[in-house]
Amino acid sequence: MYQFPSFYELGSTCSDSYNNFLHGIINSSSNEMFNNVESSSVSPRSMAEAKAIAANKSHSEAERRRRKRINGHLATLRTLLPNTIKTDKASLLAEAVRRVRELKKTTSELGATTMSEEDEDDDDNDDDRTTLMKKFMFPSESDELNISYCNSSTDSEGTLIVKASICCEDRPEIMMELRRALSTVQGKVVRAEMSTVGGRIKCVLWLQMLENGCKEGILVQLRRALKVVMDKANFGPQNMSQDLLGNKRPRLLGDQ
Repeated sequence: MYQFPSFYELGSTCSDSYNNFLHGIINSSSNEMFNNVESSSVSPRSMAEAKAIAANKSHSEAERRRRKRINGHLATLRTLLPNTIKTDKASLLAEAVRRVRELKKTTSELGATTMSEEDEDDDDNDDDRTTLMKKFMFPSESDELNISYCNSSTDSEGTLIVKASICCEDRPEIMMELRRALSTVQGKVVRAEMSTVGGRIKCVLWLQMLENGCKEGILVQLRRALKVVMDKANFGPQNMSQDLLGNKRPRLLGDQ
């Protein structure tokens, strides 16, 4: 026959289920309370402080990038401006402003001279154009290297002032190459002028050379060093097509 469970057995089973139910409610309530306490531990003040720290860090990073950019521009000015004795920011900016004003004045004179020469004949215009190119620092179409003395005798320190003019294809590294070439002959730049038009560059340098014997030997060494810089532009990858079609031959001018 089928036996029914006793009241004691039914009571124990119900009590176990009830106890499990109570334990589940207590555990879920404790977890919710813990989560609420944990979320309430981050106060609005802490959130504001965290945002302020992040904003300060972002501002510091932007300021660092700005200073790096300014220092890069100042370094470029130091390499472009000739004979910069003072290298601080104020002196560099003053020298740059002076040089820009000088170039603007030269450009105005060039425009006035060009307008006054428009009514002349073609032959006269060609001669005037050549004269203007030499006077106003326009690079010519052919490669040129001209070296001459500026003073006929040495000074008390035994130095010579030599004027060197080079005209060739422009390229980004030409200034560094000129600096290395002048360092090989121990030439100190006391004045420099430069112009670039249509991928051509012309540099006129006034150099202080230390006389170590023969003056002609100084010019030969300087011409050889600058000729390497001028010829290097003709053998670059950008000029290979011109070499195949026949590039203009460089013209070397002697002493004047």
